[in-house]
Amino acid sequence: MLFCIVIAICSAGCTDTTDPVRIGVLLPESGPLAMHSLDGLAWAVEAMNRQGGCTIELVYRDTSAGNTLAYAEELAGRDDIDIIIGPATSAELMQIAPLVTGKGKILISSSVTSGVVTAEYNGNDLLWRTCPADGRQVEALFSILREDGVNNVSLITANTTYGETFARLAPAAAAMNGIRITGAVSIDASDDFTAIAARIGEEEPGIVVAAVYPEEAVGIADALSAAGSSAGLFLTDAGRSPYVLESLGERAEGIAGTSLSSDPSTGYAIAYEEAFGEAPPPFAAQTYDALLLAVYTAARQEAAPAESLAASLQWVVSGDGTVKGWDPQEAGEAAAMIRAGAHPAISGASGPLRFGESPSAGPLVGYYVRWAVEGGAFCESTPVPSADVSPGLPGLSYGPAGKRPVVWMVYPLVKGDRSFADSAYRGLFRAQESFDFTKRECSYEDLGLLDAVFAARNFTERPDLVITEGFQFTDASRAWAEANPDIRFFTLEQAEFGLPNACDVVMVPYGASYLAGVMAANMTKTGRIGAVAGAPVSVIDPFVEGFRRGAEEYDPSVNVTVAYVGESFEGFGMPERAGAIARDLRSEGVDIILMVAGSSNTGIVDAARETGDVYLIGEDTDQSYLAPNLVAASVVKQIDTIVYHAVANEINKTFAPGREVWTLEDGGTGLFVSPRFDEYARIPVEWRERAIAAENDYLKTAVF
Repeated sequence: MLFCIVIAICSAGCTDTTDPVRIGVLLPESGPLAMHSLDGLAWAVEAMNRQGGCTIELVYRDTSAGNTLAYAEELAGRDDIDIIIGPATSAELMQIAPLVTGKGKILISSSVTSGVVTAEYNGNDLLWRTCPADGRQVEALFSILREDGVNNVSLITANTTYGETFARLAPAAAAMNGIRITGAVSIDASDDFTAIAARIGEEEPGIVVAAVYPEEAVGIADALSAAGSSAGLFLTDAGRSPYVLESLGERAEGIAGTSLSSDPSTGYAIAYEEAFGEAPPPFAAQTYDALLLAVYTAARQEAAPAESLAASLQWVVSGDGTVKGWDPQEAGEAAAMIRAGAHPAISGASGPLRFGESPSAGPLVGYYVRWAVEGGAFCESTPVPSADVSPGLPGLSYGPAGKRPVVWMVYPLVKGDRSFADSAYRGLFRAQESFDFTKRECSYEDLGLLDAVFAARNFTERPDLVITEGFQFTDASRAWAEANPDIRFFTLEQAEFGLPNACDVVMVPYGASYLAGVMAANMTKTGRIGAVAGAPVSVIDPFVEGFRRGAEEYDPSVNVTVAYVGESFEGFGMPERAGAIARDLRSEGVDIILMVAGSSNTGIVDAARETGDVYLIGEDTDQSYLAPNLVAASVVKQIDTIVYHAVANEINKTFAPGREVWTLEDGGTGLFVSPRFDEYARIPVEWRERAIAAENDYLKTAVF
């Protein structure tokens, strides 16, 4: 099926008579290799279109329904297409790259990771990848296996350029991590997997590492199961496909692997989930970034028409000016800056878009996750970068925003905590989808800069509304609001300032935590439950006190232990320390743990996975995605709803100063019971009135 998706991207300097910029796309729409999210690509440019500007046309050819080489020949032969995104596999790329680049066109692949490509096209400045080469993944894979305590592995690689990279690099990476490869085999789809499984049984490895495509992964899993193998199956990124889950069903449980991820500090995964109701597939972020590079290169060509395509793209990725992020607003501003001659430092959904001398090697940094199939879904660990990188937010200001309202969001941490900051961003993104405004994002790390800007009132772009999130901003928010009476402030979890330009919001999780205590007391087999909190600070008190009281009122004999990761704010960002505390609690017999430690919660989850006999209750947002078989419930604060509410009030000019208190009774907080634990769903219903009564008692004397 041949068709075009026509959409628009904002572009300063474009006029109605400007010819559209056409970009070719060679990716599969369906089948086991469809892991790029073409819907996400269309959503991205449609959202950019809302910023206004000239037209971009994606000329799409579905490689799952036709001949990739023929499609490439057609698109590369068109005078109106200079850049092509794709293809999906190494074999396809090796086939079409000489044709596309030979015609002077740029080819950007978002999922071809084979190291062979780097060697083959080392001097070709027209071939680019937005995914790192597999040498990075091989290193990450064996490092993960070492941390998992694996000593011996069998290696299966596809007889393709993709599999060749793993076959070549795995021995050294395994040896570096003290892991022995007991046997290795290269396979084709037509091979006898039964015989291969029998041979692996003789090798007795702890894990079978398979760098293969989804169809082969399914065949290997079935063959190992039929042979009665006790070895686990560990796949590489090409094997992480919904096809594996659909084909194996419950037999997929426990399969693990590595794959590329988006940069968690960008919030891309949160935005994608909001837009599509599910996590992004493995190469969605990289495909989005390929589009960004194409759009920015077209913008540079408009500013410097005499420059070669390759030189324009090299110029784009070497920017050293204002940092611009991935989202449609940031992308539109970056394109406008480039057309105006500015040189922004661009970042994408997958992280900083920085490249070495050979663009065919991919970006210098990529993010990888260890995933496992739990509860019929892919569950991920916290993404980690393949090289040292400091997470950060886009530059504070681009320029005067014109007539659009300006909203600043100030987080306690950069996004990626899977808790407080991420929930706030979810609400901010939802507001962006509903209203027309300019957003800027900062974090606690920007406190010094923000202090200076607000004190001097030195705004390149004055905000209309500033949302600050977290108790650590209490003093700063007050000072900023007092010094800037013409700016409205919406503060979360801070003090009651009593200022005419401040709305101070507190979310009281006492009642929801009470329900969590009841549920934990009902679930425990040992009579010992616990809470691991980030620090003994006031915002944590209602969690802990509500949890204690709920457990006590359900069963006074249940013992409740509370442990703190740190003494102050730093305790909310120390996952290793939190994991160690969780292990200590488990050794003392605690079998249910309430997690109230922000991004430190991931360490608690990792510790729980090691034993599998301790259940968890998350915080702030539904955290069941961290481990569907272990996270039984979550004490949720509707932070996303509250942030959306704040922006809506600003846009609708209904801002009201004073104190807002959100509780269990008004739906500001609640206990979300995870789907796999729905036998406990009755507890929030049966105990709701008692929880509300207990919370009202608490509110009579609580000091916020």
